[in-house]
Amino acid sequence: MKNWKRAVTGILAVSVLTAGLALPGIAGAAATDQTETSKTQFKNGAVIPVSQSEAARLAAREKALSQYYITSGEKLAKAVSLLEGLAPAKTDLDAGKHYFYRMDKALTGDYFQHVKAFTRDMETLVGEYFIAKDKSCVFRRFPEDGNIELLEGTTEKLLKKVEIYRAGAIIPLKGKGKVLIRVPGNLPYDLTLTSLTENVATIQEENGQLSITGNARGYADILAEVAIGGFVKTQKLRFAVMDERDIAAYEARQTYVPVYVGMSWGWGWWDHPRHHHHHHHGGPHHGGHRPHR
Repeated sequence: MKNWKRAVTGILAVSVLTAGLALPGIAGAAATDQTETSKTQFKNGAVIPVSQSEAARLAAREKALSQYYITSGEKLAKAVSLLEGLAPAKTDLDAGKHYFYRMDKALTGDYFQHVKAFTRDMETLVGEYFIAKDKSCVFRRFPEDGNIELLEGTTEKLLKKVEIYRAGAIIPLKGKGKVLIRVPGNLPYDLTLTSLTENVATIQEENGQLSITGNARGYADILAEVAIGGFVKTQKLRFAVMDERDIAAYEARQTYVPVYVGMSWGWGWWDHPRHHHHHHHGGPHHGGHRPHR
């Protein structure tokens, strides 16, 4: 058997894998009173004196912050406290400095709190972090190269949120099929595909992408494995490999039942399955592991 693997965009470096995260005391003024305020209101498209440009920029920034981000309150304070409780070597947050923190109002991938730390003037990004809403893991993204590093926790609960599904249930004979992966926060992962019915379909890797080639009419069972930070989620997917006549008959029937039921007639003659699998990194981009900090 062969392993076919693919790695995602971004590099996942595991620096710490622990059972859970300690939550230090709630942060103080750094997270609860950090916004400048502008009392002047400016209409969109208004013509103003140059002397008021700075005030207009501040007002526009405040409006955007209040509309899309959380810049104060208990939720942000807890997130900041967690980050400040981690080793500064991992977060690049100096305990002796004050930062401007903001958190997206919407969860990223319905799972991560997305927090950014800026210098107090809000001009320089210091760090970008993803905190699981169940506090089971914390990631950091490095903007200069897009790499991702696991700072704290385990990815076991994260893997339960990963979606593994078919791009389409039907693979044309001699055509290609695909397995798609959705990870909260678009985090990097390793994907392994194994053909459990090699006589019907095999796995191919082309230009860093895995695909399933339909070699004979029949059902193809594919085992997909997604690995992130020491844990793996597995799922078996069934495809139907059809020739043009099969596809035409299937479309003519306009069936709404699963293809393995609707196309069961006339099938069942294929050989016993053999195994064939490939492994590589899946997703956006993967360039190896970042050195531990």
